[in-house]
Amino acid sequence: MKKRKEKLNRVLVALLGIPVVFSIIRAKIVETIGYFIFWLGGFSPYVYEKITHQEIPERTKLMLSSSVFLHSVMGQFLNFYEKIFFWDKILHFYGSFVITYFFYQILTKKSRFWDEVPGAVLMAFLLGVFSGVLWEIAEFTTDKILPDYNTQKGLDDTMLDLIFDLLGCYTMAKIVYRKKTGRFFWRPRS
Repeated sequence: MKKRKEKLNRVLVALLGIPVVFSIIRAKIVETIGYFIFWLGGFSPYVYEKITHQEIPERTKLMLSSSVFLHSVMGQFLNFYEKIFFWDKILHFYGSFVITYFFYQILTKKSRFWDEVPGAVLMAFLLGVFSGVLWEIAEFTTDKILPDYNTQKGLDDTMLDLIFDLLGCYTMAKIVYRKKTGRFFWRPRS
């Protein structure tokens, strides 16, 4: 099973290069840079492993690369953001869900930078929410710098994005908390 996940992950990362090639052919420099950054994002778990000497489970790597694939290839390149009404909200939920799981994974494993962290679930949740906020700031910045872009379609869109980010983080935090403690809700110790 691990080998299958590893192969699928490598295929998804390779497929992230397709929009890069097509945007180069169409001579769209800004688009090429954006797709290239997402392609590099597909390699980031491997880079993280090399830097920290901390292994990331294949399932987590696959979740991360699938999130980038769904955004870059499916959402932008194949235009699912325009074709499927709720695509953006699904990806905000799923992306936050995945990034919270990633943070939980790295905070509960020993690495050369930290040991197991008490409250890892809460910290993963907070880091996941913060990632969603940073994403919205990046969208805002892109819209201001590049006049042809309109990633934020108004206040309602931005607020719904943040709400779906929060729901994705919360859902994953609840799942890992339940898995770690056997309980679904926090209770103070007696």
